[in-house]
Amino acid sequence: MSVNHFAHLNSIATAVPPFARQADFESSLPQWVQPEATVEKLRQVIAGAGIEHRYTVLERPFGPPGSGAFYEFGQFPSTQRRMEEYQRAALPLSLQAVAGLPVAAVAGVTHLLITSCTGFYAPGLDIELVRELKLPGTTKRTVIGFMGCYAAATGLRVAREIVLGDATAKVLMVNVELCSLHLQETQQFDRLVSFVLFSDGAAASIISADPSGLRLDDCYSHLSLADADRMTWTVEDQGFAMTLDVRVPFKIKQFIGRNPTAVGHELLAPNPDKLWAVHPGGKSIVDAVQEVCHLSDAQVEVSRRVLRNHGNMSSATLMFALADILSEADAVERAGHALAFGPGLTLEGVDFTRLAQ
Repeated sequence: MSVNHFAHLNSIATAVPPFARQADFESSLPQWVQPEATVEKLRQVIAGAGIEHRYTVLERPFGPPGSGAFYEFGQFPSTQRRMEEYQRAALPLSLQAVAGLPVAAVAGVTHLLITSCTGFYAPGLDIELVRELKLPGTTKRTVIGFMGCYAAATGLRVAREIVLGDATAKVLMVNVELCSLHLQETQQFDRLVSFVLFSDGAAASIISADPSGLRLDDCYSHLSLADADRMTWTVEDQGFAMTLDVRVPFKIKQFIGRNPTAVGHELLAPNPDKLWAVHPGGKSIVDAVQEVCHLSDAQVEVSRRVLRNHGNMSSATLMFALADILSEADAVERAGHALAFGPGLTLEGVDFTRLAQ
């Protein structure tokens, strides 16, 4: 069957909670991390992380026992309590992101696609959004869960395939992550480092055949099974546990260098005209992609800015970078690439063209 139309990422809106996280997190460390040398080491990681602001849905994240804080020192909450908080907070933050989209863009939505790896419940966020947005009961719903930081790229791939199969389809994608719900009292330094990076945020976007915004030219996915255990995300009694091997940035760089066709061999040739949205999973990951793909500082500035202003919001983060790229459209059409990484070790990418305005 021939396809005579393209899928386009027409609009993106983003949202973060109102409560700052960075200062409270750093000041709380001596109360729940031991020994003192580990606290100091974490503060050094924070200083070099390139993150100035992170946000949380928790109004009072830290406090002593009996204070009513979410994380009371010595008795962090159970997974059940964390899921209760996710169920309370995920919908309002998602609606905040959707409210940033043009009203006309949301009208006529036929498909709803959710990505999230930080909480679960049923009837879920997809059904609540159908109700709150007054979408028809015939809306086709898809929930992409537990895929981690690359799930937005997976979502764009799914949305693209929907639109290519039906030119009348209009997909609303919502990416919402409440990473601040999964802090753990632990002595494992790799887990502690992950807490330095992650934050809460949401993005909402419209994908359709309407020729505006970013044309989604191609999507691809590659799995490095040899490195599968270097990044993990598991459900435990005290929340979801992230294991993040310090060698992940090197392994990403090594994988792209050895498998250039995984992301298109042209990515390894310098091209200052290309737009780039590199998932800012951390400063070292952006550094690694910049080096192996021969990118200029200007080409990774969007990713560094998102990391600096918001931290790593898991699946929502890539959409923050693409929102910046979309907002900077001018009279010249420009090609671009979006790359994200996550458990597996997985590389998920999107080739796009930003249309002229």
